[in-house]
Amino acid sequence: MAAEDTSESESSSAEETSEGDSTATDETTEDSSTSISPRLKAARFIAGLFWASPKGLQRRCAATIITGNTLVTSAVCAKSDYLASKYGQGGWKIITDSVERYSQEPPKSVTTYTVKDIKIDECANFAIISIDGNISFGGDLLPLFISSHEIKQEATMYTYKTSDPTGYSFMSLTQGTADTCDQFLPGYADAKFLCTQPVNGQSVTTDYLGGDPIIGFSTQPDGPLAVLVGVTGLYYSTLEKAQTASVNDPTAFRFNAMAAAQVNNIASVAGVEAKSLVSGGELG
Repeated sequence: MAAEDTSESESSSAEETSEGDSTATDETTEDSSTSISPRLKAARFIAGLFWASPKGLQRRCAATIITGNTLVTSAVCAKSDYLASKYGQGGWKIITDSVERYSQEPPKSVTTYTVKDIKIDECANFAIISIDGNISFGGDLLPLFISSHEIKQEATMYTYKTSDPTGYSFMSLTQGTADTCDQFLPGYADAKFLCTQPVNGQSVTTDYLGGDPIIGFSTQPDGPLAVLVGVTGLYYSTLEKAQTASVNDPTAFRFNAMAAAQVNNIASVAGVEAKSLVSGGELG
């Protein structure tokens, strides 16, 4: 069963596993405000989704920038009931600042974008966010194209762990076999989920909301291009306590939303043609 969104009872700190070698680790870089992995600092297509209330700004999850006014995350991340009950009535904000997008409680002075609407697909665990205005692109702040190709079993994929920006921040992912994944979630393939094997550094207890981008590298004439493959989703575990995210299970499989299955929906929300959002190169 899945490790469900148990925000109503705050989860304890992660119990990390040190087995395996599938995680790429980073040294952290100190600055005056925080200590953030260089990998996360460089990933400027990642924004932060925040709840704004009279108590200030509270970070919820990552949101991946697709166009100037459209971002994506997991459906679990985009639910506001718990946040409203804990912090008070408010609304969603997006932060793109290189440091504050990862801060749990950024200052009120930080520049934010107001969320206009969120289209939630609970069955796919996918949410499409539209904002008022447009994100100002330039320099290293750019949107991410979506991979339009089928994800082969041997394709190399990576994800970012934004819930802990100072720790294991960049993890290599491998697809699970169909037979094994079906044991955890029967019919997952028909539901368009991307099933990934356990990785070193994963934590059911601190990363149960998902919402982080899964990227691959699309072959292009002038070199590989980072593209969005999916959005991290729920962990599925055979441990009863892990099903409520109260203990970590380093052997849990993860079922993630596939971005390619949502291209038409994203294009509709963004008001653009679907072909403008995708990269046709095969994943390396």
